[in-house]
Amino acid sequence: MTSPQPQDWKRRIQDLKIEIERATSGSPGSDLNQIEVDSPSYGVDALQRGYQQFRLWFNGIPASGKLLAIAGGGLLSLTLIKTVFQLVTSLITLSVFGVILYLVYRFWILPKNSAS
Repeated sequence: MTSPQPQDWKRRIQDLKIEIERATSGSPGSDLNQIEVDSPSYGVDALQRGYQQFRLWFNGIPASGKLLAIAGGGLLSLTLIKTVFQLVTSLITLSVFGVILYLVYRFWILPKNSAS
């Protein structure tokens, strides 16, 4: 494997510098520092845009499709609510069980070990 000569890299860098200088001085109205970038928007703007896209999609489907979409959305919402309640119930049960285990260890098992 042969590596490129350092002089080739230096020459290429010089050529690029010359091209950049020509681009900035050649057209007086253009500024290379100002570049338009499509940045993703978050927060309220993204929610509004998503809601508008959903409304456009929803208004474009037939009446029977709207009925099915509402029924499916309602069923999905109820399923998500049920899952959240089950998760909260599980966390409460685990915390109560943990407290009971700690109390059993603290008041029954620990004194027996220290007395021996």
